[in-house]
Amino acid sequence: MTRAGRGEWVDHIVASRLQTLRDVALAHMGTVAVIVGDEEPMPVVEALVDSALESGFVVATASLAEHGLDDLHAIVNALAASMRAPRVDAGRRNGLVAALDAFAQAHGHRAEALFEQSAEEEAVGGELSLLAREYIASASGTGPARKLQAWLGGREVTRETEELRPLSARTSKRALADLTRLVRALGHSGMRVFLRDAEALVDLSPGRRDVAYTVLRELVDNTDGGHGVVACETLLIGTRDLERRVHAPFEHPALAMRIVADLAPGPPIPHQTWVALSPDDPSESLPPVPKPYKTRERHAHQLGALVRIMQGLPPLEAVHDLTVGMQEVDARIAQLFETASNHGSVFAILLGEYGSGKTHHLLHLEARARADRRPVMRLSVERLDEDVGNPQRHMRRLIENATFSRKRPLGFLDHLDVWLSKPASRKRLRHALDAVVAVEGEASRPASRAIAKASEDDLDDGAVRETLGALDLVDKASNASYRKDAYARLHLWLDLLERLEGCEGPVLILDEAENLYRVGVSRSERRTALRSLAHYCGGALPRATVVLAITPDTLVALREEAGELLDQIEEQATLLPSEDVAMLRHRLLKARPIRVAKLGPSDLETLADQARTIAREVRGKHVDRQIRAFLEQAVKDSDTPRELLRRVLLREERFAWFDDDGDR
Repeated sequence: MTRAGRGEWVDHIVASRLQTLRDVALAHMGTVAVIVGDEEPMPVVEALVDSALESGFVVATASLAEHGLDDLHAIVNALAASMRAPRVDAGRRNGLVAALDAFAQAHGHRAEALFEQSAEEEAVGGELSLLAREYIASASGTGPARKLQAWLGGREVTRETEELRPLSARTSKRALADLTRLVRALGHSGMRVFLRDAEALVDLSPGRRDVAYTVLRELVDNTDGGHGVVACETLLIGTRDLERRVHAPFEHPALAMRIVADLAPGPPIPHQTWVALSPDDPSESLPPVPKPYKTRERHAHQLGALVRIMQGLPPLEAVHDLTVGMQEVDARIAQLFETASNHGSVFAILLGEYGSGKTHHLLHLEARARADRRPVMRLSVERLDEDVGNPQRHMRRLIENATFSRKRPLGFLDHLDVWLSKPASRKRLRHALDAVVAVEGEASRPASRAIAKASEDDLDDGAVRETLGALDLVDKASNASYRKDAYARLHLWLDLLERLEGCEGPVLILDEAENLYRVGVSRSERRTALRSLAHYCGGALPRATVVLAITPDTLVALREEAGELLDQIEEQATLLPSEDVAMLRHRLLKARPIRVAKLGPSDLETLADQARTIAREVRGKHVDRQIRAFLEQAVKDSDTPRELLRRVLLREERFAWFDDDGDR
């Protein structure tokens, strides 16, 4: 053992974060952690930069004192400008353009073809993908480079005859995800992002701070339907003001569950969400710095689930080996699906506290839905004034995050590429669109628009993608005609999936409803949100199962004021017939919630044992002589199953990392 000098502590940070970085690259996921201390952070940052570059990862930096998280598009621009890629001459300029230049020079005449292939494999999308392709394909990069930099700076850019949406607050999260995927397409292992001066978050005005913390929570969750960041570790670097000042992240309920001080003492381990720049006691003895270990590719899915649980998050997909007490829920799900198929639609409320297991139940619901060939759509209540109450703005996000099952869950937009990829599939799509037009139903107008420029036998890709992609609606006003257009495009998607893929009625999950009552949300904004919910929950979607996930206190508040707010909506002249306020009122007040069952001590211990079994498959077995006593106490100390699993898996990670025997 050695004394805990600053250098040894830094070595422990670097080693544990390198393991984290390699894990998130293997699991194709993103992760966020905070490193705080009143010491000078640059020695740690420089060591983390060197470690990432030596291991094949790109690094990028932005200052939260210069660009707030409420201006995420400015941060994306700063990250792209500061990028440093491995194996690039230190004398070259930094930035995304330099990384693209290096790729083009390294592969010569094969660069364009290789990039096309890798970009498709990594699912690089959006405007960033188009501009990167144009740069690599160009003989002279001056013009494309200027376009790329202009777009990153938030200015409108024209590519051939197509005007690209500028980078903005609304598109920034997807652009960040595409940036991490682009890094992979360029042949790098992944990305490590440094957000310096994190204590500046505390000094923001209340409104900006609330938005910034919401954005941070969304980055931590990284739940964008398969379109989130990949192979990326984001590190917030700051002083201890971030934890000891008023309005610190710990005071934000949603963040407090995700970014919390770790429970076990000692040097840092992989996947901690809160790391100290130096030890509390410099005289403490430290174990030797462990060497990073490799995880087998076949364990990537399980590893991803374990990492999310260690960070206070639910897995992104159901883990069948991590299930307790779901028999009653299975019966309710079967009943919901049967009712939806026979009676047009069904509405249900899933009720549970933070961390109680709502998300686990929703994942189970999604898995059952996909097994029944039901498309799954998710709409989280985020940035209320821009999203939920305005379907023309959130429709693109809803479509991007939607999936249905084939051999694996496939996104709506991904499958649109399949429909347009071959003559036979294009012909089937054309026939389906013609059939929708002939019916003259809800979806006929957008179907007519999709084929308006088509020849007699073929389709115009641009018109189809614009109609089904809904990008042209994002910046439209909230008047009735645009809302109707947005709803109609969703109906068109569901109609095409039924005709072309044999899909059953959809499942729509409305999550994070407690944000309706976060600080700064007015009654008028909630009223606007209810107007959209009246369409989704009021029976307008054919054969749909709509599930509202909500906490008990939010449900009480919603029911108490919903009557008055819905009465006000009914008086609006612009209310659409499909926004069935009366049905929503009835369903909100009369629905019998599906309650997330509170697990007893024995069930909780069973759940913990299941998690430990998965952890040992991934990390290897070890002896833990104190586990029964630990579990008994952890069950008593944990308020929710999520908190219990986090405690258990952090303990497993510590033992695996230090090759401990459980006697510590």
